[in-house]
Amino acid sequence: MALKEKGVFVGNSDKAITVPLLSATLLTPDNFTRLIESSVSRESQPKVKVAGLDLVAKGVDWITPLKKSLFAESFDMLGEASGVDFVTSPTLVVVNADKVTIPYQIQRQDFSKDWIQRELSFDAQVTIERQGGELKLEFTSTHSSKETEVVNKKITSRIAKVLYGENLVKGDEPISVTFGFLNNEERIRYFKRLTAGYGACLQAGSVNDIDICLDTNGPALPDDPQIAWMKQTVRRFNVDGDRLNDIFLINDEKYYKHYYILRMDVTFPFAVGPNEGECRVSFSFSGSRSVSPSSELVFEVMRWVHKSSPNADAKKIVSSEVLHALRSLIEQKLNLAISERDKAQDSTPVGA
Repeated sequence: MALKEKGVFVGNSDKAITVPLLSATLLTPDNFTRLIESSVSRESQPKVKVAGLDLVAKGVDWITPLKKSLFAESFDMLGEASGVDFVTSPTLVVVNADKVTIPYQIQRQDFSKDWIQRELSFDAQVTIERQGGELKLEFTSTHSSKETEVVNKKITSRIAKVLYGENLVKGDEPISVTFGFLNNEERIRYFKRLTAGYGACLQAGSVNDIDICLDTNGPALPDDPQIAWMKQTVRRFNVDGDRLNDIFLINDEKYYKHYYILRMDVTFPFAVGPNEGECRVSFSFSGSRSVSPSSELVFEVMRWVHKSSPNADAKKIVSSEVLHALRSLIEQKLNLAISERDKAQDSTPVGA
């Protein structure tokens, strides 16, 4: 019975067979500790969202209003989050005339948890930057827990409202890549184009694996034998990158409307000055287990491999340049998707 509860089924009930099997399925205290530590480590991994706001004119002073009004007393960033407090409160740091950062750290306390998870700290930061005097503010939000993801969202939303109230930007919410902004076909093309790399820093990447989900709210699956078998048997599945070219769902655009991509891991070669290597990047939508139209695109660098042994400062430079290239890649491919949509709409006959 104990083995069956663990999903292990044995044809022979002899204790000489079942007891060793049961023993092998038991977690030792050391195994359990490593499992919990691994879970905490995954949650603490920095994850990045990007967004933008269009300025109304060049030369406007967008920093002074933030200094004055961003952290008003009425601005409640933690809300009703239980057991969460700031270790370091969010503070506006002016880097230069075109860039500010808002770093902070929270602590989560939960005495119902195991001692390893009872008290955890998480770092986060929001960066707002205007590149080259352009009429756009770029938001980069880095979070490392669900709580810091929520706080970042409140901060970026508050920034937009403050600047909009001063007539400095064109919208009162940052523009981000959301699941609902693109339809299934556009989203799949978009994900495939994210493998292209960007500039000299980020070379074309290779897909490690993809999580795919059939869209139960989309058009009915065709009777094509190649896909009809999935109607009642498959909702979500994983595709190994090595087999990507063999998967008809990926290669044939006529199937794009029937499914969507939840997550894609890509390994990109990078070159930043004398430093070269590879980084594995995971692209997904926040809450990817149950996405909604408002779920935002998020990426995280899961692994770095350096060909040489750069020092800590060099690693920071590499990380900064690669993250900037990833943000530029995300925006570039989104703009391409938007332009293709606009062209398709312009070419559609009136009344069609």
